[in-house]
Amino acid sequence: MKPIIRLCTAIMILALSALACNLPSNTAAQPSDLSSAMTLAVQTIQAATQASPTSIPANTAPPAATPSTTTVTVSSMTNCRTGPDPSYPLVLVFQPGATAVVVGKDTASNYWIIQTPTGGTCWLWGAYATVQGNVAALAEIAPPTPSSVADAPTAVPTSGSSSSSSNPSPTPTTKPIVLKPILVNPGLIQLFAKPAAPSSLTVSTTCTYSVFHFLSVRSDHLSWPTVSNATGYYAYENGSKISSTTGTSINLIGASTTGSVSFGVAAYNSNGTSGTTSASSHCP
Repeated sequence: MKPIIRLCTAIMILALSALACNLPSNTAAQPSDLSSAMTLAVQTIQAATQASPTSIPANTAPPAATPSTTTVTVSSMTNCRTGPDPSYPLVLVFQPGATAVVVGKDTASNYWIIQTPTGGTCWLWGAYATVQGNVAALAEIAPPTPSSVADAPTAVPTSGSSSSSSNPSPTPTTKPIVLKPILVNPGLIQLFAKPAAPSSLTVSTTCTYSVFHFLSVRSDHLSWPTVSNATGYYAYENGSKISSTTGTSINLIGASTTGSVSFGVAAYNSNGTSGTTSASSHCP
């Protein structure tokens, strides 16, 4: 303020001096001339005062700028889930051309936490994302615990589409049918089943020759182990049924048959006959 006062005083002195120089000698100043000089001095002081800038105290800071909202767009359709991994349930599919507000980030997994059209949040993969705004101011958010039930996926509308479209209905799930084992008495199974084939067949052959070394008689003894639920057994020679018995052995005495003979045995009951167990013997 002191420089302004000094300036006003100097202007006043200069105005009065100019007036004195214009007056005739030994003539008193006229009231009109003095009034004009004072008016000129006052106008000069007002102009000088208005031109002087107002200083800002050193301890006064300028108002802080309002931070802009951080937004994100994608160049390709991107899934937005409840967490930063494909194992998390899908919340919505973010479409190219759509814009969402970013409220957080997970730098380690390259995910952005965005606001959904329904007012919630989801985790958007950053591979196709373009973020605009103050990314440094976004808070780092830890991944949530994975949920076992997924929300119904929602399509994020583009900027030119209506946001009032309804969400797709979730696909109904069918409860799996669990078949419980039925306990059956083993005795009932055997009662209505045909028997198994004997596990083995043993053939003992006796060859009797005449004085001229011709085979006169051959005797074959067949034996086999017992088969459960069998009523009896059939004996076969060279594929033909030749006898039946309820025991587990049989003696066959036949004519002079040289060479090799094939024998077989099968078990039977009222439900059917088993397969045949075979063995062979030889008389030279």
